[in-house]
Amino acid sequence: MLARSRTLRLTLYTLLIVAGAALAAGIALRHTERQALVEDAARANQQLALYANSLHTLIDRYRALPAVLALDPELRAALNGQVTAEQQDALNRKLEKINGAAQSSTLELLDRTGLAVAASNWRLPSSYVGHNYGFRPYFSQTRTQGTGRFYAVGVTSGIPGYFLSSAVTSDSGEFLGAMVVKLEFPELEREWRQGSDTLLVSDARGIIFIANQPGWRYRSLKPLSDSDHAELKATRQYDKQPLTPLDYQSLQRFDDNSDLARVVGPDGTANYLWESLPLSTEGWTLHLLRRPHVAFEDSRNAALAAAGLWLALVFLLLFLNQRWRLAKMRQRSREELEQ
Repeated sequence: MLARSRTLRLTLYTLLIVAGAALAAGIALRHTERQALVEDAARANQQLALYANSLHTLIDRYRALPAVLALDPELRAALNGQVTAEQQDALNRKLEKINGAAQSSTLELLDRTGLAVAASNWRLPSSYVGHNYGFRPYFSQTRTQGTGRFYAVGVTSGIPGYFLSSAVTSDSGEFLGAMVVKLEFPELEREWRQGSDTLLVSDARGIIFIANQPGWRYRSLKPLSDSDHAELKATRQYDKQPLTPLDYQSLQRFDDNSDLARVVGPDGTANYLWESLPLSTEGWTLHLLRRPHVAFEDSRNAALAAAGLWLALVFLLLFLNQRWRLAKMRQRSREELEQ
């Protein structure tokens, strides 16, 4: 009976030691993985800032262009009255030449109603000339505020782009029309595509409109209200695009703009480090999605070290306990001899 009790006690101690080692290894493993994710997220955030800078640089290069062209005497004179065929031909050729020199996507001149009276793409079947864009928010912004900006899919060309506009006014300050430059970002997306990260830009409604990987564009990151749908329909911002919701779930949050998320993307379900950076000037948000990379050897070594430390601590306690028991036995023996 005594031998059986000792065997059970030894078995229990062994199980406790093994369980403690496994628990220590598991805690160390999770800590190492989390630390690796935090460090990887910090690196991704730094990279995100560089991508944001490249986008800002591209936009800032053309931000002043419509304001400068709006001061052109020839453009102002044309909008002061009815644009003749000769004036329109001269303006078309002028905008075509300026657009080539500035290397912008397109330039267009709108009258006070939003009608395009001249455009740099006048030779193309998708020419803006003769189309009215008064329903676009950038035109109403320009009429009331003097400048405007709006990202949208072109209703004439079908090509998305960022429209920057500036008011053309008379000497007395009367609104005559708007000078508009359209920027497209194919080169930027190609540049972003060189890396392995997925880069997305979403608008204030959470709709992705720029993506460096196929299948991500025109996904919505949050539900759209009835008023959102009504306004999108009125402005034709993403004309005829389905705006499919992107299914994703945060698994672990590092800070307000940093998560480990499970995303059901175009290539299937995967976990991503998701870093976001608000672009306050444009009202957009830049997102970087990166597959997490946790070194197996580092995790394994941390787990083995933790288990080894636990076993060393247990053996030290057992050794000290055995020393204490032996000392106690010797003390008892001395007392018995003295008696």
